[in-house]
Amino acid sequence: MVIIIPVAEDKGLQSTVVPLAEAKKWALVDLTSGDETPTFHDDWQETGADFIEHIILDNHDEDAIDFINEGLFCLVRREEKQIDELIAAFRFREIDELAF
Repeated sequence: MVIIIPVAEDKGLQSTVVPLAEAKKWALVDLTSGDETPTFHDDWQETGADFIEHIILDNHDEDAIDFINEGLFCLVRREEKQIDELIAAFRFREIDELAF
């Protein structure tokens, strides 16, 4: 599974998740590769990934229509603030689906 996450900075697994409007970088995590180390990109559409399956958003109020139109499954963090926490929550299905 390939996940994209809007973040404030490039600090590896300690990067902080932010609302879409505040995203300075996009973290791409490929959970199928066995390596959970994110790669960072300036634009979520230009990551070089063949297919991104999920986006993890900061809150339920995010405007996710562009991601939905691109076929991404939209998830929303609960209390997690950093990428490493989000990956653990994702693996244990402790993350919310975007609700309209």
